[in-house]
Amino acid sequence: MSNQKELLSEFAIPTYKEWRQAAEETLKGVPFEKKLITKTIEGIDLQPIYDESDRDKVKYLADSLPGSFPYNRGICSTGYKTCNWKISQAYSYPLPKMLNEALKNDLECGQDAIVISVCNCVALSPSLCGCDYEKSEWKDCVCSGVSINDIKDFEDLFEGIDITKYSIRFLPTCPVPLTTELAALFIAYCYKHRINKANVNVNFGFDLTPAIVRSGELPIPVEVLFDGMAGLVKICNRMQGKASAISIDACTYHNSGATAIQALSYSFATAVMYVKQLLHRGLNIDDIAKNIHFNISIGIKFFVELAKIRAAKVIWAKIIKEFGGNEESQKMKIHAFTSKVYMTKFDPYVNILRGTTEGLAAVLAGVNSLHIGTFDEELGMPSDFSRRVARNIQNILRDEAHILDTIDPAGGSYYIETLTDKIITEVWNAFREIEKNGGISNALFTGKIQDDIAAVVAKRNENIAFRRDTILGTNKYPNLLETPVDSVINVKPEEVTKHFEEVKARKKDVETKSIWSVKWDERIAKMIEAYENGATIADVYGTKPRTNDIKCKPIPIYRTAALFEELRFAANDYKTKTGKAPQMYFECFGTLKQYKPRADFSTDFFAIAGFEITMGQGFITAKDAISNIEKIDAPIVVICSTDDIYPEVVPEYVAELKKKKPSTKIILAGLPKDYVDAFKQAGVDDFIHIKSNVYETLKGLLQTIGAL
Repeated sequence: MSNQKELLSEFAIPTYKEWRQAAEETLKGVPFEKKLITKTIEGIDLQPIYDESDRDKVKYLADSLPGSFPYNRGICSTGYKTCNWKISQAYSYPLPKMLNEALKNDLECGQDAIVISVCNCVALSPSLCGCDYEKSEWKDCVCSGVSINDIKDFEDLFEGIDITKYSIRFLPTCPVPLTTELAALFIAYCYKHRINKANVNVNFGFDLTPAIVRSGELPIPVEVLFDGMAGLVKICNRMQGKASAISIDACTYHNSGATAIQALSYSFATAVMYVKQLLHRGLNIDDIAKNIHFNISIGIKFFVELAKIRAAKVIWAKIIKEFGGNEESQKMKIHAFTSKVYMTKFDPYVNILRGTTEGLAAVLAGVNSLHIGTFDEELGMPSDFSRRVARNIQNILRDEAHILDTIDPAGGSYYIETLTDKIITEVWNAFREIEKNGGISNALFTGKIQDDIAAVVAKRNENIAFRRDTILGTNKYPNLLETPVDSVINVKPEEVTKHFEEVKARKKDVETKSIWSVKWDERIAKMIEAYENGATIADVYGTKPRTNDIKCKPIPIYRTAALFEELRFAANDYKTKTGKAPQMYFECFGTLKQYKPRADFSTDFFAIAGFEITMGQGFITAKDAISNIEKIDAPIVVICSTDDIYPEVVPEYVAELKKKKPSTKIILAGLPKDYVDAFKQAGVDDFIHIKSNVYETLKGLLQTIGAL
């Protein structure tokens, strides 16, 4: 250390003021704030550099230790050294036997936890219990997962798997609030097979968020649902193991386009509502808190997402502390998912890279378990290959990248700790505002949350349309040689039908209506008895009390790439119908060095919408180009050159082109301000440049040729 000081003593260490002065000189008049300060979608200003003075402002974070309050550095004092994160991949296979095969394979190849996405929409069809969920508007876009109907389905799902060796997490993926019924069915399965419940590490995933947010309604009275939640918490506490009832789903908001601040504040407000309801039913805060886990999505903005998770731990510790919870209760359990918002259908292999950066952010933030989405999840159900790729990203992070060598390597970073503090402040203020105005229920039923998320989605779409935000392979740098992936698998409809016919054939005629007439803390025991006697989950759920009075505006799923994918799909359909892709011709002027920059820019601009481009040879004069007009066989012509050359060639060439081919759409690459009006008068229809609304321009062109 003394040698280092001696070496550094020979150099003058610049101050921040001196650095900023040098930076401003480099900018040559461009405002410092405009060029070097980045504003996130959350409205947070990211400074170009952070230093020790920033760290000194957040000592409560920077000087904390792993396993100690406020837990930004993790809830375990030894970090991943002894409390490694669980590789917890979830899959959307609809049949129990099909999911069983995938689980047995993956548990032998590095996965060390079981995550079960559950969807019972088909099971709750009119033919089974009189619930017409199967035809609901939201079904096709949100429902995916295995259908569990009776004890036999659980037997098929877990055949050959010792469930006491793995943590198990249930994920209700469709807006049907039947977690209590599912949990009772799982317990009945454990009873039948004499599995010691104290050895079962399971989270049942109780949360009303997916139901109300996606469908816009709760078909079950709130009191009945909270009674079920309280009953399940009591059952989990009596299991004397690692069973837990609740998993607050922040992913629902994230995957609707919400910001990090919004998703966390809404989720904490939801958690507080649950805590209050359970306290009202006589449970104590420590018994409640140990039953609450969080599902949180990790987006593509690496440092924001890393700081978001760290901030969440601090806020949850503060909330539980305010309720009087002990230190163990203050520790937040987080299951992380890579984001669905940024997944793309085109150039899907890029999703592997997205999943890697998102997964790394989650691990550096200290999550307890992690799901990395398969690269083809937006295209269908994953094959062994795509599951292996996703799983091995985590295996590489764990076994090859040496992330485990140091506990919380992000701790103490000037940037990360400052950003964490900023997110804490913003989330806390947003959370308090929700509480002040009646809580999460009021925010949803008045439409406040829906409107706030819609405003963010509009801003995201604007940034994508103008390419301020890049989606690789979708709104920038498209893969022009892309071929459809063949990694997804399909399930024949008749296989699903056969499964449900078998369920119907083996179900017994069991009376279930009386379940709902006993005290709330006795209902789960009655459900277990019904399942043991041969009832299905539809039998139990079908007699549950109903209401039509709980409604709000639903919030749709959002993906950033969907905007431009619409254009690519339209171009593909056009090619199928006409035999060729939408055509475009580039008329270039000057030497290659002169026209190539704008030709390259234009190629990237138009190719993302599926246009097939024919490149002109490059003419020196307008007269030379005019002689080539008759050979042009495209409805759209793009002129590429420099601003200096345009005045010499554009007016004469465009006038002649319009004369010979009046229906041709003429676009000029660039925006020569002094000549825009003159060029328009000559016949130029539009200009493309770095400030163009790329989406609207491309959409208009596809509409012009009849592709949209």
